[in-house]
Amino acid sequence: MATSDSSVVQFENVGIRYGAGPEVLRDVSFALPEASFNFLTGVSGAGKSSLLRLMYLATQPNRGIVTLFGKNVTTITRRERPGIRRNIGVVFQNFRLLDHLDVFDNVALPLRVSGAAEAVVEKHVTELLTWVGLADHMKALPPTLSGGQQQRVAIARAVIARPRLLLADEPTGNVDDAIAMRLLYLFEELNRMGTTVVIATHNESLVGRFQHPQLHLVDGTVKYKMPNAPKPASVDA
Repeated sequence: MATSDSSVVQFENVGIRYGAGPEVLRDVSFALPEASFNFLTGVSGAGKSSLLRLMYLATQPNRGIVTLFGKNVTTITRRERPGIRRNIGVVFQNFRLLDHLDVFDNVALPLRVSGAAEAVVEKHVTELLTWVGLADHMKALPPTLSGGQQQRVAIARAVIARPRLLLADEPTGNVDDAIAMRLLYLFEELNRMGTTVVIATHNESLVGRFQHPQLHLVDGTVKYKMPNAPKPASVDA
């Protein structure tokens, strides 16, 4: 895929290894345009989480260049990193919720950190938690919730501040198909408002229901796959 100055994410010949082992990712090059929606696919162990970690600055590549929002993040200082990260929402596989805060306060945290007025926090958090089906659990503490409910709290927290880039690592892994589709429609709605979205998943059946391109990981490299054309409606004879 050709690179572009307007890309939100750009990788150029990126490689990463852990310790003295072989490279997990090698010669990875791609660019994601502003406001694009992308699935990150591949079998378990293909390197999806490693690729996401590079995107949200949790690790550095051993070689190559990673550019976010037009800035080469392989050369930035530690002091510059928080400013970049504030533009990124992340849904982690292990949720990373704060157990001492209730559901409402977990989701409200990004807005409060950014200095939003409490009236704005109340309105947006209540609306979003209602949308993801957690209106009756706003005062619950995370340990009292099911895995699927915790997943929805984590997603709500990641999207509440409308980040420029949203990264989600298996966001539908702990919910049933109906909730999974609802969450993906939420991601699509955020994408329509201008957020670039990357959803890592091994659920090919779920991916097949949407017309979005894929970054497909095979043997440590990325193959960019355009969505399959929708099948034409059948015509009765």
